Amino acid sequence: MKLQVIFFKKKLIYYALAIIAFTIITTFFLFFRKDSITTFNVVNENKMMQSDLTGDGNKDILYIKTEMAKYYIQINSGNNSYYLEPSKKIDTVGNNYTEWPMRISLMDISRNNIPEIFTQASENNKAVQHAFLWNGKKFNDIFYNTNNLLGFVDSKNNKTPKVISGTLNDGKINFRSYIFIENKMQSFDYNYSDNYMGKNTVLGFINLMSSFPVSELNISKDIFASDLDGNDISLLSDLCSQKIHLNFQDAVFKDTAWDKNGNTKSILWTLNFKGTNATDLKGSKNYVIELILKPIPNNDKTSTFKITSINLD
Repeated sequence: MKLQVIFFKKKLIYYALAIIAFTIITTFFLFFRKDSITTFNVVNENKMMQSDLTGDGNKDILYIKTEMAKYYIQINSGNNSYYLEPSKKIDTVGNNYTEWPMRISLMDISRNNIPEIFTQASENNKAVQHAFLWNGKKFNDIFYNTNNLLGFVDSKNNKTPKVISGTLNDGKINFRSYIFIENKMQSFDYNYSDNYMGKNTVLGFINLMSSFPVSELNISKDIFASDLDGNDISLLSDLCSQKIHLNFQDAVFKDTAWDKNGNTKSILWTLNFKGTNATDLKGSKNYVIELILKPIPNNDKTSTFKITSINLD
């Protein structure tokens, strides 16, 4: 009888260990599923994300950490670790500021099924952009500047992918276009239309946000679609009524839908603002606003990209 009791207890121990192991494994995979990297991923603390970044078919770990307020990025791939070393010309990927966190964008502009890693952050109130390319042995910094706008055009249609880097300065948006050629980002001249990728519409929205707080919200027909959802309007109204000053910091955008000819039908803009409460000028907070723009027909058979959806993160 004594042996039977011991055997029974051992079975309970085995079951308990099996349940604990299952719970740990499940939690592990749920963690990485939750934090698996998205197209535009905001990083405001130490964070791990998963994606195949070396083209071997296995998911690698992208680890962002901060030391002495500076960001550092490392890729763990199998038994190897790679540090994303920025060019000495801009020898930083940015500092960790609560009101201006880093954003990671993974986009396969080379169309080789290995995404390039684009980073956006800032240092001393100046924007910092980088793009890192896997060359089979390490990650090279192939693109860097101090612009505060980053866009991806023709990202998943039948046209050549393009990267747009630009600035918002003195009330104007200026773009510069790039394509991927021979492991480099090559700039090229492009005749931008007046509201290319909805830039004038977005500029109008940024100007509206920068006017907060105001006593009355102005829903302009020039930038908002007439069928904008009432909940989106309420979201803006609530933000408008708060005693918050919003200052634009940076933005990233990409086209998300196209017609049969490859023309853009939908654009996602993600805008990053620093919000300061009028009653607490020392305290500040990061506000991320997502806009969806779609072409709205005009009376003259043309169309204009206008805001059809708003989301506050």
